[in-house]
Amino acid sequence: MAFFDRRAVDNPAVTSSYSDGYLITLNSNLFMQVIWQFAPGTADPTFLLNTIVDEQLDVESRNKEVKLVRDMNVIYVPITSTATTLLPYGGAAAWTCGDRVFAWKVYTPQAEAAAPLFDQALARFTCGQ
Repeated sequence: MAFFDRRAVDNPAVTSSYSDGYLITLNSNLFMQVIWQFAPGTADPTFLLNTIVDEQLDVESRNKEVKLVRDMNVIYVPITSTATTLLPYGGAAAWTCGDRVFAWKVYTPQAEAAAPLFDQALARFTCGQ
């Protein structure tokens, strides 16, 4: 699936950049978004996780998992969502990479699909600086 720049959709003159961005991909069985922000010296990505988890639509369904993955502080939490009845389950995560913080969210039709999707995304993520 291809991602598109959500900012460019809103305003073609303002696109995502190294310092901050907002990408989305979707189809009838999946909605996924990735956001990032320049945050030098930040070791705790919780603030961006709180940004991507919409308190009006998303409910954290378990405690957050915190782990160190390839020198990145990673937080993951399963969620349920009322954003759409077709995709009621999901997951959200955030991690630090160099001078940026990233957050990721997915909505899926099955609860068990979210965590493997995040594992795949993070496995492909490179923290090039």
